[in-house]
Amino acid sequence: MGRCSYDKLKNIEPALDQIRKLNNIKEPKPGIFYIKNQSFLHFHEKDGKIWADIKIGTSWDDSIIIPEKITKKFLNNFSKTVLDEYVKSGGQIKVELTSRKYSASR
Repeated sequence: MGRCSYDKLKNIEPALDQIRKLNNIKEPKPGIFYIKNQSFLHFHEKDGKIWADIKIGTSWDDSIIIPEKITKKFLNNFSKTVLDEYVKSGGQIKVELTSRKYSASR
């Protein structure tokens, strides 16, 4: 099984863009992601099928099949799964809060 060429991942680019924004994510080659220096996410292709492998801690989780027809629902579910696994693997979500001034009415 070989790694999937990046041009075949263009249809999931919105999800990949979200992954790139995660704290401590590195992408040494397009479509191959690391958390700090640990392999985290990459894609394979065989017999016209594409799937993602996600690593949780020291073990690789079940593969996620990338369908030929990408829907918004798939992109949302894929992004959520990757985010969940990112947190399980020690990734931290950076949340920026904005302060607001409230006035009390009397």
